[in-house]
Amino acid sequence: MDETISDYERFERRQLAQHRDNHRVQTVDIDESRAREIVQDLRAAGTVVAVPEDQCLVHRPSGEMFNSDTALAYFHRGWEAANDEG
Repeated sequence: MDETISDYERFERRQLAQHRDNHRVQTVDIDESRAREIVQDLRAAGTVVAVPEDQCLVHRPSGEMFNSDTALAYFHRGWEAANDEG
């Protein structure tokens, strides 16, 4: 531990880190029905497009292709989290 940093600075850093963690996009606990809802919302927003001939969904911002609503929902949440941190 760095002895040159005062206790209040350590406390403040911990508080800021906890605050940042609490505001990050959650990527866990997406069940199948919730994934379907997320994908429907993304399709309505134009973020995801269906490609019927390939039977897949394309995440437009990244260009990634998915065959599963759940995989796409997890990917999009992670993609959002990465872009929010940047």
